[in-house]
Amino acid sequence: MFLESTTISVGKDLRIKLPKSMLQLVDWIAGKQPVDGWLLVGSPGRCRLLSAAEVDGDPNFQALQTRIGAELSAPSTNSLEFHDEVSVALGLRLVPIQISPPAPGWRLMLPRTIAAIMQIRPGESQLGALFVQGHIELWTIEELRSAVTPPLTEII
Repeated sequence: MFLESTTISVGKDLRIKLPKSMLQLVDWIAGKQPVDGWLLVGSPGRCRLLSAAEVDGDPNFQALQTRIGAELSAPSTNSLEFHDEVSVALGLRLVPIQISPPAPGWRLMLPRTIAAIMQIRPGESQLGALFVQGHIELWTIEELRSAVTPPLTEII
């Protein structure tokens, strides 16, 4: 058993082409029409692609979406008070995306805010694409580097 991984380039328009080898491992990115999905941000350097059905059918995601909606619609009682940053930014942790069907390959455009959070430079950055726990994940190269930094003797 080995970890399915590769590097992918980020286009000038923040478009990325998903690896064909990983697309064969998921069944929801298929057909000839665009596919709706979600981008779940786990950390500033790591996110996961999720199907719309997976998010719609999971009570944890329903609770998260409810919380995001509540945070975004919460009235301000005092213009001098700020909501805590984590709660306000919660809406950036689960973002709807659309994956376009093959022309040069299945591809998605990273939302600009997510690209900024991940410090991705259009037309310059590379991402690590990993198949983890049944999902395609996108990692910054810095996140990958950090994950392989601890000596193996400390891990084993």
